[in-house]
Parts: sequence; C-alpha cells; structure tokens
Amino acid sequence: MNFGAGIVTIILSLICALVLSVFHLPDWAPPWLSWLRPSWLVLVLFFLVMELPQHFGMVRAWILGLVLDVLLGEPLGVNAFCLAALTYVTWSNYERLRMYTVLQQAVVIFAMVMCIELFKNLIWVQFLDAKFHLTFLWVASASALAWPLVYILLSRSRSSRF
Repeated sequence: MNFGAGIVTIILSLICALVLSVFHLPDWAPPWLSWLRPSWLVLVLFFLVMELPQHFGMVRAWILGLVLDVLLGEPLGVNAFCLAALTYVTWSNYERLRMYTVLQQAVVIFAMVMCIELFKNLIWVQFLDAKFHLTFLWVASASALAWPLVYILLSRSRSSRF
C-alpha cells in the first residue's frame, strides 16, 4: 500500500471528473445529447466519500464545489452547497451504502443527483429568470447509468493504489 500513489490517484480522479464536467460536445452533436451528461464530480465524490470517509469531508467537497462553480460559470456557492450536502448524506450513511449492490447504489445516485439538479434548477428559476424544465431527470438517469462504470474503474484503481 503506497500512500503517495493513493493520493495521486485521488487527485487524478478528481481532476478527470472536473475536466469531464466542463468538456463541451462538438458542434455537430445534437443539442439534446448534452442533457445526457452525467454529473461526473458527484459520482467520483460519492465513491470517495463512501470508500474513504476519513479523507473526504464537507470542507473538501465545498472547495471542489467552488472550483466547479468557477469552471462552469455558475452562481458561486450553488455547486459547493450541493456537494457538501451530498457529502454529508453519504458520509452519515457510508456503512450502509457499502453493503448495497452497485445497482442499489445507482438508485441512490439517481435520487441524490435528481435532488441536486432540482435544487440547481430552482435556483436558476428563482434568481436568474430561467425557465423550469425537467432535464434534471435526464442528468440523474445518465449519472445512475454511468455509476457502474465509475465504480468499477475507481474500485480497480483503489485496490491497486490505496
């Protein structure tokens, strides 16, 4: 168990999640395809809090959320609050979540991402005069479908690095 390699793996996975969060689709892609973009940082943070609760708390999640707010150009603190809330819920239930199968965890991911995206949608409607739309259900569905892949990739890197 090499602790330095584990830290590097954690940092690289978080950087990859941030890059995938801001990665734009090509111009030739249909616009509806952007609705199917998973919430990558939520998935990686959920895994890290569930598997390594001693390393990830609400402060680190808050900082990652602020970084995501800056990268996406969204109102400062919205993603930070959402990721801190996700971390709190995951951290307080991580022992139970570890016992769930990957499919049951995907259902939990769907519910959490749906709540996060609904909250962000309501913030946009209330303060930025946007229209309410149900695309947050597509983001939650895509995140739940991407969860098994993220879980397998991070589990394999965890078993070889942490």
